[in-house]
Amino acid sequence: GEPPLVRWVHMAGLDLTLMLALTVKYSLHPLGVEDVIEQCPTKIDRYGNHYFAAIEQLCLASAVDGSEPVRVHGRHVAVFCSGPPLFDTILTITEPDHDEKEDWPGGCTRDANGVGDAWVDRLRNRLMASHSRLRERRADFLMYQILDLSSDELVKVTRAYTTRLSVLDEQPHITPMGLPEEWLSEVQLAQLQLAVVARRLKGLRRLIGRVIEDADLAATLTGYVSDVRDHIDEAHEDAVYLAEKCRSILEASERAVERHHGYCRQKADDRLNMMVFVLTGATAIFAPVQFMAGVYGMNFAIDGTPTIPELNLQYGYYYFWTLVVTYLTVSTSLAVWLHKRFQAKQRAEAEQPTDTGNVSRASRPWMSRIMQLQQGRGSAASSPAVEAAGSPTVSPTVGGASDGSCCSASPVLPQLPSSVAGGAGCSNGIGTGAAQSVVSSTMRRWEVGHQDSFQVLRVPLLSEGQPRSS
Repeated sequence: GEPPLVRWVHMAGLDLTLMLALTVKYSLHPLGVEDVIEQCPTKIDRYGNHYFAAIEQLCLASAVDGSEPVRVHGRHVAVFCSGPPLFDTILTITEPDHDEKEDWPGGCTRDANGVGDAWVDRLRNRLMASHSRLRERRADFLMYQILDLSSDELVKVTRAYTTRLSVLDEQPHITPMGLPEEWLSEVQLAQLQLAVVARRLKGLRRLIGRVIEDADLAATLTGYVSDVRDHIDEAHEDAVYLAEKCRSILEASERAVERHHGYCRQKADDRLNMMVFVLTGATAIFAPVQFMAGVYGMNFAIDGTPTIPELNLQYGYYYFWTLVVTYLTVSTSLAVWLHKRFQAKQRAEAEQPTDTGNVSRASRPWMSRIMQLQQGRGSAASSPAVEAAGSPTVSPTVGGASDGSCCSASPVLPQLPSSVAGGAGCSNGIGTGAAQSVVSSTMRRWEVGHQDSFQVLRVPLLSEGQPRSS
């Protein structure tokens, strides 16, 4: 009545002689044995009365706090599990991943501490724990435990990348010389490595889907395997997001470097422009002095007597320097004052917001009047109207206006059609309701054509029976 015992045979490293002996003893399928030797990708197959599963593991070999670049070790795990009805034997073979050197960006490091086989010790601890329910299950549940441990390793790898990228993003990595080569290469390498992690997770998710589709395995493992699939889906989404984050970090850093270089170029250009300005100003200031020195330095003389009258003055030399010093003082002071005034004007223009629309409205007296009427329309006791000295008036009343002001022209509101004007109060044509609808539609069409020029004053129309203010 007791369930049969379950045997677990584990082989650390591939020994072909021992592998051949196990093949003969447990009647392993040749295709499965070939997949073990050639290290096939992650998959699961059923050969007769036993299952074969291959898993490409990634085991974290670096610190999880993000203090160093992420390092992993690749392992290839092959599992043979006896099928129904007994599920009494499971064989596991682990060996280093031969494709890791070519498949993993940045190359691989030698697993000298046996980090890749740490899952074997954890599985053994689960079996040896007191009151362990794992010892009450069959070999298919032990295979599920191996899948669960493999998914946990991949989840740890994605979390390590999450922490490391956060550390890299917070580091001050923008220097005057650009991005540091070490920082840039690590982010680019992490982006490529995350693509490999996402591919491994996708393969493991495909394996889990095959397990759920198998009727014999799903009979007892559906709930457990679904939980593993949820963890794999979450880790796969994290890996894709982190790869996108690497790309965003690189693009943002490159844009920041470009802005910094642009700022440096602008400062250099401003410095060069200032130097040219100073040299030009100095040249312009000293040009009259050079001219006078050139004129009075000419040696025109008759019998040794200079022909330039100023050269014969007793204090001509002192007069010359007095004029030069006075000129330099006045011209330099004037140049400094003009320069400061120009800089103050530039700062004022930079700080003052530009609003061309408001300026154009303020320059129109009649538009200012309309805006004043709009602001005081709610509190006005009398009916609103647009009045201006020497300009016609538009009355807000429609229908029954005795003064005929609704037919008058206005520089603000559009000239209404004669049919509308006649029916609105100047004759007994269209009724009040129809006139209001025609006037409203006409106003809307006119507003659409003139809304870019100025704001439209909306004049309310009185309905029938509404008292008119005097």
